[in-house]
Amino acid sequence: MSSTLEKIKKKINLKETVLMIVLALVLFFFVKMMFGGIFGISLVVIENGPCPNSSMCPVYDQGDMFLIYKSAPEDIELGDVIVYESENGFSTGILIIHRVVNITVIDEGGSDQYYYRVSGDNKNSNQEIDHFNPTSSLIPYGNVVGKTVFLIPKVGYLRLWLSDSPVFRYILIGLLVIVAAYLIFVPDKKKEDEEKEVETSDSKDGGDDKSPPAKKSFQTVFKDKMNAWWVKTKKSFIELFTVKKKRIKLIIYTSIIILIIIAIPILDAIITSPGIETGIDDVDPKGLRYNYLGEGIVYLPMTVHFKHDGSYDAILKSFDIYGIQDGKIIGYMHWYSFYQKEGDLQIGSTLVFNVDEYNSSLLLTINITYIIYYRFGPDIPGEYEGVFNASLVY
Repeated sequence: MSSTLEKIKKKINLKETVLMIVLALVLFFFVKMMFGGIFGISLVVIENGPCPNSSMCPVYDQGDMFLIYKSAPEDIELGDVIVYESENGFSTGILIIHRVVNITVIDEGGSDQYYYRVSGDNKNSNQEIDHFNPTSSLIPYGNVVGKTVFLIPKVGYLRLWLSDSPVFRYILIGLLVIVAAYLIFVPDKKKEDEEKEVETSDSKDGGDDKSPPAKKSFQTVFKDKMNAWWVKTKKSFIELFTVKKKRIKLIIYTSIIILIIIAIPILDAIITSPGIETGIDDVDPKGLRYNYLGEGIVYLPMTVHFKHDGSYDAILKSFDIYGIQDGKIIGYMHWYSFYQKEGDLQIGSTLVFNVDEYNSSLLLTINITYIIYYRFGPDIPGEYEGVFNASLVY
């Protein structure tokens, strides 16, 4: 028995075995997260769309894949993009990806229960807060699958093709079978080469039987490779400053890099559109929904216009919206994107007010603060403020 185990041990390559196990586990977790979830982590994909029909357009689009995590209810904040399971008519059981626009905490039986209201970023489909069920917009924490913590753009098309196209699935399975057959049945070239080397060695040595060289341990091989790499690196570094040809190459490469660093901002400034200043320059309120669904809230959808001068340099990543009456902030909303958003955008956003705090006889001031991030210069804060007639009720 012990001799059999020894033979098996000799045939097993520990490094390759560990690598294969790790790769298999990574593939398992990836597939499991795409089609179910594990340890509270899932991968979800925006299925509707593409823009302009996606409910999160222009911020996110069809095929975008999110890594989501089932965080604690108090860790979900305004502006977070969450995934929840709907209970509203034809969408019952469907996972929906939308942005949190309101958080309501209700004391039920001596403990705080968290509820969320959400809406999309599409200015056309943002006219209403999502109906969680036919009578309420409040999404209980229990129906929240998770909040997005990371974005992988467009990779989700693989999931969509696998889910929606049987032909694509059959082709993929066929390719996997072919690859597996190749890996199993194609002759081992390394083994053939080793056998040829043995035959050649035997013919040169007159057929004398010589024992094979001792196999080096992994630690020894790794140490030898690191030493060889260090000697080679040190030699190359010294030659950069002592060999004329390499010095000239160093000067040329360094000059090219410096020229690129200098040229990009200059070219960026040249291609900007004259007369257009990057920033939020307008807000278009869409009309109030007073006492929305009888839930004691005032809902104000709006379109935020982000103008862009066309340069590669300027980026919008987030903004904060404040609803103000009589000098008091009565509503607040935060918006952010995993993407760095460029170009002229019309972003659907939302303010939610408590019906007891909102006064339709007073003017409503909408104030937006934001920061334009520059790749080749200092970040510049910006601000928009507009005053609107608060009595406009939809």
